[in-house]
Amino acid sequence: MTDVQQSGSVRWSWDADGVVTVTFDDPGRTANMLNRRHHDGLGACLDDLTRQLGRVRGVVLTSAKRSFIAGPDFVPSEITPDEAAATYDLLTPLRDQARRLEALGRPVAAALNGSALGGGFELALACHYRVGPNDPSVVWALAETGMGIIPGGGGTVRVTRMFGIAAAVLEIVGPGTAYHPAQALAAGLVDELADDVVAAARAWVLAQPDGPFAQRWERPGYRIPGGTAEPPGLAEEVRRRSEGSPVRALAAVLDVAVRSAAAPLDEAFEIETAACRALLGAPEFPDLAHLFFAMRTVAGAPAEPAPASTRAGMREFPQVVANPLAAVFFAADAPIVEITGAELIPEVRARGGIPVLIHGGHGSFVQTLLDAGPDPAAMAAAARRALDSGLRVDPAGADVASVLAAGFPSWTGGVVHAGGAR
Repeated sequence: MTDVQQSGSVRWSWDADGVVTVTFDDPGRTANMLNRRHHDGLGACLDDLTRQLGRVRGVVLTSAKRSFIAGPDFVPSEITPDEAAATYDLLTPLRDQARRLEALGRPVAAALNGSALGGGFELALACHYRVGPNDPSVVWALAETGMGIIPGGGGTVRVTRMFGIAAAVLEIVGPGTAYHPAQALAAGLVDELADDVVAAARAWVLAQPDGPFAQRWERPGYRIPGGTAEPPGLAEEVRRRSEGSPVRALAAVLDVAVRSAAAPLDEAFEIETAACRALLGAPEFPDLAHLFFAMRTVAGAPAEPAPASTRAGMREFPQVVANPLAAVFFAADAPIVEITGAELIPEVRARGGIPVLIHGGHGSFVQTLLDAGPDPAAMAAAARRALDSGLRVDPAGADVASVLAAGFPSWTGGVVHAGGAR
């Protein structure tokens, strides 16, 4: 490689064939995040590509980290709805950068070396081709609905154009479905699996014809699968799935998918971003965001071997709620979350990989929730009694387990969070 440049968290290299490899590498971070360093670096890279467009044969996006891009770089704490909306100041600029890349006029391939969530996968969808590893631990998801919002960087618009309104609402964006590589390939979210994703992406770029290049849905004659009209019965199904929940994300996905399908592309992006911003101000967003980042904290915690005595006493409790984010954050080899008390009792690990290790007390904190459930008030009271009796609980682990395993409503942020231990 020659002609290497770096700006912010983005490095790009030109090769002799005119293929530019753009590498995301946020300095000092274990994962790439969507933040100011990413925005400024990608902006500088796009400016350089535009200035020298005659040299550009194509572009390959990849990452120097184990994952591709992990999502937005903010941690909600005690945050008001208005403050929550302000955390997404980069929403429109990042969306517009993805559009600049997509409309560069050259083939752009994403070499997805690892997992990509939310805005990271939205950027991949703005590419014309996606190559991923055949690694079952990798996950790709538009997971924003887990926080009570929707994709705001073009994800809903692009999925609707790729797969149709019903698939966007019920299969991909609406439920925030987590796709492992084989599933993503079968669904058409990625185009190829390879051992060397960068080499495969580069080979695809070089195989494309010279001249202007565009997304398939921007080419003459393209038709959105299923058409641009709202499918019969879809609104009723969305109402059924949303019954009992104050979260309006699924209804917003339906609205955006239907309105954007019939709109010009730039107008469609504005429809999506406006809907996302409206949901950022919803009263349940801070609690859902708390839970989302508790999941990320749990999944990223250092994995330390448990004492042999606890391994011997492992028990299982069922995951009674099918939360799509469970597959994102809790792989089979996920690290253990410790809940500490006075003395050692057996480890408890949920089927599906939700790990909770409890030290002390008179029984499993999670089992206490299960025994008291499914009524949320009864579970909250049981959790409070356990806390009042002296059990010291890791809040992230308890909140995650209460939602994914015990069925506590996700829009409360988890049983400890809802009980006032914030």
